[in-house]
Amino acid sequence: MEELAVETLSVSDRWSLKSVEIISSLQHHLEPYESWVVYASVFGDNREAFTFFFPLLAGLANELGARALWASIFVEWSNLLLKWMFKGDRPYWWIGETSLYNDETRPELRQFTNTCESGPGTPSGHLMLNVALFYVATKGISKLFIQKSTKLSLCQKSILSAVVYTGFLLWIGVIFISRLYIQAHFIHQNILGVIIGLMVGHMAWSTKWLVKLSKVWAVVVACSLIGTAVSTYSLLLSQGLDPLWSLPLALKHCAHSEYVKVDTQVFYLVMRFTGSALGLGLGLSSDQRYVVLNAPRNFIRTILTIKGGILIGKMAAMIQANLPTDDMVLFLALSFGLNIALPFIIIALLPHFLLTVYYGN
Repeated sequence: MEELAVETLSVSDRWSLKSVEIISSLQHHLEPYESWVVYASVFGDNREAFTFFFPLLAGLANELGARALWASIFVEWSNLLLKWMFKGDRPYWWIGETSLYNDETRPELRQFTNTCESGPGTPSGHLMLNVALFYVATKGISKLFIQKSTKLSLCQKSILSAVVYTGFLLWIGVIFISRLYIQAHFIHQNILGVIIGLMVGHMAWSTKWLVKLSKVWAVVVACSLIGTAVSTYSLLLSQGLDPLWSLPLALKHCAHSEYVKVDTQVFYLVMRFTGSALGLGLGLSSDQRYVVLNAPRNFIRTILTIKGGILIGKMAAMIQANLPTDDMVLFLALSFGLNIALPFIIIALLPHFLLTVYYGN
């Protein structure tokens, strides 16, 4: 493209063109490591926050798991609203739609099974979630397990904390590259995701009332989340705007239409973050959790809670993947119930059950 033409482009178009160049370069230079780069987006997928990382962190420390899940919930909710607001394209369909390329100059980039997310691309939900979730995890591990240790010297604490924070930064860098590599996002979408993720993560870590909800306030929070989402959706429709405008583009430009997953669509996401908020809130205010919090910590019980939580999370993911999708109302209702049950079990029922078995009363 001629330099004069580039100078007349909008800032957004310039960023998009530069991103496509970088994506092409990444796919060329990182091809020997392609399976690892692609898998980073799979392992860092939003679903893993609910079914793997939440049970893992809740097993380490109940409050840490709760704050991590709140971070994930608020990321999904805010990301949905922001994507409706910004209406950002994704590279894999933008390349095929834009008039900035012709048939000779249009790049041919590789797609993968996790490329074809059907929602808008701004900001990056993967970056938002991984930054927010691992911000909470990093702060929690550093504060609860390193800084409070009585067996480590001040120097050792500083070194271990630095290692944990470095690991956090490296992981975010890997996710950043992975999202570009699979054509899921442009650079500016990733950057915005990092910034907002830090804000959400800090809020989830520092807000005290999030882990002290009563049952009434748990319902209020859940209703507020679904209420704002449904209201925004209805407002867009009333203004003649289609909140699902990106789905036809995803189906059109995805190399394999079966790669467009139903659980990346808006209605399922609303059921996931609303159900999780309700289940977590009810679990936090339950009598079972109160008993657990007042019991002495035990290494064996901690290991069993982690293993049991991860197993239950995997079972929930398997159930979700096998729910019938022919009847969308039934699918959403079952998804809602499943997402209520999982955090309630992880945060309250499982640790209480293990405590009862361990002490025999």
